[in-house]
Amino acid sequence: MKTPANPARLAIILLLLVLVPALMFTVYELTSLSTTEQLLDEIYTRQLDAILFSVNQHAWDVVNSWANTVAQRLESSPDSVLRLLGTQESAVTALFYADSLGRILHLSRKADSSMRQLVDSADLAGVLSRQSEYFQRLTRYVRSGYRKLEPINAENPRWNKQHVIVAFALPEQQEALTAGFVIHADAFIRMVIGPKLLDVAGNEFVLGVLAKENAEPIASTSPVSAAELKQQRSLWLFPDHRLGIRLKGTTVADIVRGRTTQNTILIILLNLVLLAGVWFVYRTVRREMELVRLKSDFVSNVSHELRTPLALIRMFAETLEMGRIRGDEKKMEYYSTIVKESERLTRLVNNILDFSRMEAGKKQYNFGETDINTVVDSVVNTYSYHLQNHGIEPVVRLAEGLPVIKADSEAVTEAVINLIDNAIKYSKDEKFLRLETKMVKSGIAVEVEDHGTGIAAEHQKKIFDTFYRVSAGLVHNTKGSGLGLSLVKHIMDAHGGNVQLESTVGKGSTFRLVFPTETFQTKN
Repeated sequence: MKTPANPARLAIILLLLVLVPALMFTVYELTSLSTTEQLLDEIYTRQLDAILFSVNQHAWDVVNSWANTVAQRLESSPDSVLRLLGTQESAVTALFYADSLGRILHLSRKADSSMRQLVDSADLAGVLSRQSEYFQRLTRYVRSGYRKLEPINAENPRWNKQHVIVAFALPEQQEALTAGFVIHADAFIRMVIGPKLLDVAGNEFVLGVLAKENAEPIASTSPVSAAELKQQRSLWLFPDHRLGIRLKGTTVADIVRGRTTQNTILIILLNLVLLAGVWFVYRTVRREMELVRLKSDFVSNVSHELRTPLALIRMFAETLEMGRIRGDEKKMEYYSTIVKESERLTRLVNNILDFSRMEAGKKQYNFGETDINTVVDSVVNTYSYHLQNHGIEPVVRLAEGLPVIKADSEAVTEAVINLIDNAIKYSKDEKFLRLETKMVKSGIAVEVEDHGTGIAAEHQKKIFDTFYRVSAGLVHNTKGSGLGLSLVKHIMDAHGGNVQLESTVGKGSTFRLVFPTETFQTKN
């Protein structure tokens, strides 16, 4: 039979085939997480840019519509034009006309403007006089058929950053070549940009506009702090104001962090599952390899067990057949040996047949009223000659008054014989055998004790497994099929009982068959 592979080699192969690819996959996934996080951040950045474009375009369109109103109403007085802008555009605190050099031709201010005192004619003239190149550029745009609006940086310490000047060029035939607005940024953001934020935010985002030097948003779709608006962009018309965005209920950073944690946990769980799978495969294959080895040993041991009695039977039978034995006493000795070896051979064959039926699930038990003392006494009487040949004088103690149990007497007999056979095999130096029946807390017990080699603690749970034999010491050197104790356990399981073992290496073993109280029968 082919020798099974080394378990250590199998473990290495499994590691190479499963764990190495799993490790590579883990490294790849962890590396790709950062890439995915960057991609996610870019997606929301582009979303912010799209929203920012929409908000900026809306603000631009509003101011451009004001410019159209001014251009179409030049015949009217500037004050009347300013009134035409309406209450919604009260963010416009002043309207002015200027020439190509930026000199103010007319300044009209809203009488109800709370910021009126800040829009001073001299200050405005000072700002515009430094923008001659700017006004000339606006004029060139008009000549090219395009009117462009551009904010002017006031750079005046008396003007706070909440006021923005937006100028545009007028048609050339007009006396005044340029016109413009002074816009209060905070008011414009609240009245014009605020409603637009509600429109574009939907149910997914929180938007807010805040000044650079101010931590509180001027307008927002939901209550939010500046610290929560991690992604921010400057507004076109108001460079000193920024539009910020965040997800509703969470932030991009929270999403990225949560996704990273989730993916990491999934990767760890996947690796744990793979490790569990590798361990399961390794354990299963190792057990199968061990079973193959045990079966190989079983075939070898059974062959030896069969060969020995058959050889003795044949040898003594041939000797008798040739008439070489003259004395009747010697002939009887030969006949007894043949009978003894035949019984030994019969037990071995019966064990193999019983095991085969148990493995196939076809083993049947005939339960009836059984006196356990009668069974033990019968086994001792039947086995007495065999025990004497091995120099063993059994100590038999049968408790009186034991109740009758419901059991298969033949199966119980087989179990006791197997225990006696084990005691004989493994008692090399001190020939001792004790059989005792007694009442115990959980039922009736049959004890078989020997002073043999004993069984180490690490083997005591395994010796009842099929084909299992201790792989060291005198126990290993003693031949056997490895079926006896597994048959005993199967018989006791079928009776609802159990097999108990107490053993010390070098001092011997005590096997205890315990039949539970449920098996007791009431005598009629």
